[in-house]
Amino acid sequence: MRVSQMLRTVWLLVGFSVCASAIAEERILSFHSQIAIAADASMQVREEIEVVAEGNDIRRGIYRDFPTDYTDRYGNAYRVDFDLIGVSRDGHPEPSHTARRTNGVRVYIGSEDILLPPGRHAYTLEYTTRRQIGFFADHDELYWNVTGNGWVFPIDRASAVVLLPEPVPAAQISALGFTGSTGSTAGDYTATVDTGRVEISTTAPLGANQGLTLVVSWPKGVVSEPGNWQRLVYLLQDNRGLLLASAALLLSWLYLHLAWQRVGRDPAPGVIFPRYEPPAGYSPASARYIWRMGYDGKVLAAAVINLAVKGYLAITSDDGDFRLQRKSSFEKLAPGESALLSLLFVAGPDLELDDKNHTVIGPARAAHKRALQSDYQNIHFRLNTAKIAPAVLGMLATAVVIALLQAFTPLVAAVLFASGLIIVLYIYLLRAPTAKGRLLLDELMGFKLYLEVAERDDLDRSHLPEKTPALFERFLPYAIALGVEQAWAEQFAEVFERMREGRTAYTPVWYSGNFDSARLGAFASDVGSSFSSAISSAATPPGSSSGGGGGGSSGGGGGGGGGGGW
Repeated sequence: MRVSQMLRTVWLLVGFSVCASAIAEERILSFHSQIAIAADASMQVREEIEVVAEGNDIRRGIYRDFPTDYTDRYGNAYRVDFDLIGVSRDGHPEPSHTARRTNGVRVYIGSEDILLPPGRHAYTLEYTTRRQIGFFADHDELYWNVTGNGWVFPIDRASAVVLLPEPVPAAQISALGFTGSTGSTAGDYTATVDTGRVEISTTAPLGANQGLTLVVSWPKGVVSEPGNWQRLVYLLQDNRGLLLASAALLLSWLYLHLAWQRVGRDPAPGVIFPRYEPPAGYSPASARYIWRMGYDGKVLAAAVINLAVKGYLAITSDDGDFRLQRKSSFEKLAPGESALLSLLFVAGPDLELDDKNHTVIGPARAAHKRALQSDYQNIHFRLNTAKIAPAVLGMLATAVVIALLQAFTPLVAAVLFASGLIIVLYIYLLRAPTAKGRLLLDELMGFKLYLEVAERDDLDRSHLPEKTPALFERFLPYAIALGVEQAWAEQFAEVFERMREGRTAYTPVWYSGNFDSARLGAFASDVGSSFSSAISSAATPPGSSSGGGGGGSSGGGGGGGGGGGW
């Protein structure tokens, strides 16, 4: 009997110990939050948290984490306000201090030098916050994590009341809740909607790291929505990288615009009238180079075709493929043409315009470009590229600082890209002709008038040159240089038609291919656009260019965080 009585006594003691341990477990008995929304979209929150403290985790008091830093769907930082009004314990003011956390603020309630007596304690925490309201097309909404899902203690009961700034009819208010761990869509809650008021409470206990989240929506106009300007201020205020990038963009544009006003404005053009001859002493390539204030594919094409017209080479076209053949001639060459011709045929008298010959065509093109630069750049126009350097250095420095701050976002990258585009734009805008260049451009514009339409009413027909094959060939390279080769060719359609009918059909001696005098426009396009493209591609190494309703869950929304003991 004594043994059995002793065993019963042991089991009773174990049972009492387990019960006592369960009763003494540190936990949150009640978590109630009152959320008062103001008309200006600010919120005043009062949290009443009743806990059981046993000196384990809760020794001096509790702490409450409040998230303030978020990331929106575009990767931009979004920071809400948090201003602590006061804290109390068991109805009396309690010391507190705050500490910055990775994504928010931690409020420590209690004194570091005073240990909390075991038992029940009721804490009250009051604070204000802003930028928590969601504004949508047809409604406004508070998506709010009441308790936070970061508490290390279980919560026996959680509840909240949301107060709107005006008595909105209950029929125009909707309320939804989520309970459980982060991401859960469980609905262990009840909600009551009244005029301008919503109450919600859990119907089952919450475990550690579980919480209550609510979604309350109401008609638009009850709460003031920030305007676009205020949203922009918030965006820049929250994103240092974006602020720096935007400032760099603005300063770059301002600097470059001032530079353009000082050195990039073109001199005013003079009186433009038709001219029947190109400017004396200027080759088609030099005319194009000065016209564009830079070197491009048509500069090279105009030079090669002019060499062909002068008899220094022949061009063969075969289904889009071009070949050059060296010839002899005694026509006078322009300085740039001499440099080009001296290098085009270093490997032999025949040259196929293919990128496999880029080692020949590339250096010839470079020599031609250098010759034109030497003869005309800074004399007929200025690039003013030195003015670009500060903007480029400023953008690079900004990018480095943003990288060091780890503040890159897609929007920051887009702003920096826009800064780059502005710089590229001003590379072209800062180019400006000199006074001498402006006079030449006026002459070229007058000559272009003649090349475009020879039957204009403002042309002096008594001085019009006779339309002959020689005239067509002589001015064709200039027409290519000025981009009017097709219009120039079409002026000779009737002339060549009469020659064909008289059995003296015109065929250029310097060109072999699908030439048809009845289709001069196609021929001009072939020797203009197609030839320009072919010779530009042939100067480039192969491979150097490319060919190429729902959604809510526990733990979501604003608020949240969690807490523990300290």
